[in-house]
Amino acid sequence: MRLSFRLRWTLTIISAAAASLTMFPLAWMLIVSLKTQVDALTIPPSFLFMPRLVAYTAVLNKAGFLRGLTNSIIISSLTQVICLTVGLLAAYAISGYKFRGANLILFGMLFTRIFPPAALITPYFLNVTWLGLTDTIWPLVLAYVALNLPLAVWMLKGYSDAISEELEHCAMVDGAIRFQAVTRITLPLMAPGLAATSVFVFIGAWNEFLFALTLTSRNARTLPTIIAEFVGDTGVDWPQIMAASTIALAPVLIATFALQKHIAAGMTAGAVKG
Repeated sequence: MRLSFRLRWTLTIISAAAASLTMFPLAWMLIVSLKTQVDALTIPPSFLFMPRLVAYTAVLNKAGFLRGLTNSIIISSLTQVICLTVGLLAAYAISGYKFRGANLILFGMLFTRIFPPAALITPYFLNVTWLGLTDTIWPLVLAYVALNLPLAVWMLKGYSDAISEELEHCAMVDGAIRFQAVTRITLPLMAPGLAATSVFVFIGAWNEFLFALTLTSRNARTLPTIIAEFVGDTGVDWPQIMAASTIALAPVLIATFALQKHIAAGMTAGAVKG
């Protein structure tokens, strides 16, 4: 159905207003990060100022910041790889092989999402302490995998269900073994779903704060715990905390924009069974 000229302009204005409301916090964060503390505390706020990189210099020179950034990248990447590997195998098995108890496994994974992380942190901390693994990255990776794996399995199962089994059967009739049919037929078709799932898992691990705060003290600290240190007893250094937040947001934005087409396709591919 073709929309009228007036209706199209109305929808365009509404979309632009919604996008502006969504982007304003990000734009304000970037603006404040380029100010000095004096300019940031000026009332009313000033939009005409000399941009400075003082806050970024101070953040990058802060003790432990680069190490925290490296830890966040390593932990989130490991979580992403493990969740995608295990989640893909589990989703493919549940979707492709009709066996008794498949739904029970799925809903059992979903049931684990009911428990809030705050209720799990104390027993997990005691176990990690008993094993002598505090302030290392592996307890965080294990915790983040446990928290994000159910989401990965449920998302990937939807994408796997959307792919017809007949495609693999045709490949095996032509002489391919099951592994070749999966790697050459199924996985390329699931690429949008894998991209969408990987971004969600990465963001979930990247932004997690409670486990990182409880299980680390110095060596394995992640970026969210270091950003929290900019809030001190004497006040908040707004330019520095905004600069640190901008740096923390950059990898997520880069990954999201790089996989934008795959994410958009993946978000709709698992909604219907093809």
